Amino acid sequence: MRGALLLLLVCIALPAWTQERILRHDVDVRVLADGRLDVTERIEVRAEGRTFRHGLVRDFPVRYRDPQGDVVVTELQVQDVRRDGRVEPWRIERAGGVLRLSTGDAGHLKTPSQPVYMLHYRTTRQPLFGEMQDVLSLDAIGADQAVPVEQGSVTVTLPRAVAVDTLHAHGVTGAAGRDFHVALSAAGTARWTLARPLQPHEGLHVRLAFPKGVIAPPTLRQRSLWWMHDHAGLLVALTGLLLLAGYCVVRWRRVRQPQVLGAVPDLHEPPPGFSPAGLRYLRRMRYDARCFAADLLASAVDDHLCILRQPQGTRTGWRIQRTHEGAHTLPTMEQRAQLSALLPEPHDAVDLRSREHTRIARACKAHETALRRRFVPALFRTHGGSILGALAIAIPSAAVALRLAWHSPALMATLLAVVLMVPMLLAFALLVRAPTAEGRQLLAHAEALRRYLVGAARTGHRHQDIPDVPPLDATRYLRLLPYAVALDAEDAWTKGFAARVGTQRAVEAVAGTPWYRGLVVTDLARFSRSMGDSLTARIAATARPKKKRLAAKSAQS
Repeated sequence: MRGALLLLLVCIALPAWTQERILRHDVDVRVLADGRLDVTERIEVRAEGRTFRHGLVRDFPVRYRDPQGDVVVTELQVQDVRRDGRVEPWRIERAGGVLRLSTGDAGHLKTPSQPVYMLHYRTTRQPLFGEMQDVLSLDAIGADQAVPVEQGSVTVTLPRAVAVDTLHAHGVTGAAGRDFHVALSAAGTARWTLARPLQPHEGLHVRLAFPKGVIAPPTLRQRSLWWMHDHAGLLVALTGLLLLAGYCVVRWRRVRQPQVLGAVPDLHEPPPGFSPAGLRYLRRMRYDARCFAADLLASAVDDHLCILRQPQGTRTGWRIQRTHEGAHTLPTMEQRAQLSALLPEPHDAVDLRSREHTRIARACKAHETALRRRFVPALFRTHGGSILGALAIAIPSAAVALRLAWHSPALMATLLAVVLMVPMLLAFALLVRAPTAEGRQLLAHAEALRRYLVGAARTGHRHQDIPDVPPLDATRYLRLLPYAVALDAEDAWTKGFAARVGTQRAVEAVAGTPWYRGLVVTDLARFSRSMGDSLTARIAATARPKKKRLAAKSAQS
């Protein structure tokens, strides 16, 4: 009976006896006169092949706030790692906000065993320098271990003797009660000894305050070097941003030639052989939905299309219908490409609705491609080499900056500097585009035509008195309306026409046009806005229905 009871007690005690744990963790910290710390840790462990499979793993935080709220920064250099007196393989790597020291190799520790590890390393930047006293705040026995610590002590030795009454020692274990004993010595030594075992992930943080002058404060040069180390990523990002800005300005000034357009007299006719979209494409040096709308309107004026506007519930529906074959008779290649892609067969029709987005998007792409082939690089250049040069500055500097700042306190500022490169690159890609000599002549013609269209509102009553100005009648108004839409002058052009012939006659003339059907024209200003802003907005929304739906959902939420 007694033998069975003894066996039962042994079975109950065996798991606790064989539990992996740190039997003793002693830390010896020697504070050098220049403020560096020379640290030796003696760690005796009980290895059972679970937590301690290959060796010991220690995490050293490199930047943290101590229990008093002070920011502690450290830089660690491992000097030596030994196991049972023999040199042990080790490696160290950054893992978030800590440096992780892993000892051992691919082989497993002998189990069960009780190896003793000796870690020798040096740290810098840990002392906190105040006005009246200096403080050493040290995460001595870390809370990184997933096993209990049965016994432990921390000894801090200052460079010279210090009166005991000028030393102030504190400690935190993360549990209530007095869990350690503190002993101070006039030799400049403080010792913390654990009064009870530490539970898993429970460490001992010590703090020792001592008079100024015991250790030398860092020089201005040293503080500057530390600051540069902490903000290296930000400095690289700001340098890259400044280099990018300088490069963009220099390249823009070299490729962008001055354009003196004000000396060109007003021209009353568009340049022959160029569509409304072509003038807008050259003027903005990029494509948009108004380019598509302007050429669509021009094809309607040339009697190739009919535009129908009909009520659809609370909205107005648009329908584009081809009137006859012969797209090759359109005056420009971009108009021919647009019509062939949008309405390839005679008498085809398309509703500007989201279900037709594939066809609309395909027609926009064909239209843009035809414009680009005709205008680039004959009439303006995008200077892709300059853009690649800007990217060659931005991408490497951003990558290096983020890598250096990933674990630094300047990460958010570095991200901001990197993000600022994006709009700078986009603006540069647009501004660096420049017209050729032929393109500048065509651009001057387009600006002169726009001045004429915009000035129609001011000179509408006096057109008949201005020499060499063709009379502004309904035919001329409708013929130049696509150009007015392309050059953002449809409102002024419509006001000039109404002032010239009278509001009522202007409405009657537009209402009888053969290429427009549907809603009755009662307001000429509303008609011109529908041919410009409304048609453009519907084309843009139809070509990109997903973006439109997302915007609608965001507005509802």
